[in-house]
Amino acid sequence: MNTYIKPAFVIALSLIALNACVDRDSDTEIPLTDVPANIINIVQNTLPGISLTEAEKELENDTVIYELKGTLINGKKYEIEITESGTILKIELED
Repeated sequence: MNTYIKPAFVIALSLIALNACVDRDSDTEIPLTDVPANIINIVQNTLPGISLTEAEKELENDTVIYELKGTLINGKKYEIEITESGTILKIELED
């Protein structure tokens, strides 16, 4: 009986360790129509004239973050990260 318990114990510990290493954060591309209106308004007020082209919804440490990409009239492209509560985390000018 003892010979079966040790391998089972090792397997169980291995699965627990592997589970701890799994990246629980996720990001999913979503239609712009799925981004809440208040998030769109904040981004458009921050970067007036931006035409949003892409959106992703991410989950980082149990916080929903929207990553939006868009282009200004002058052709400059931006990436904006904003929480679902409206806090802008990053505005990046893309090359």
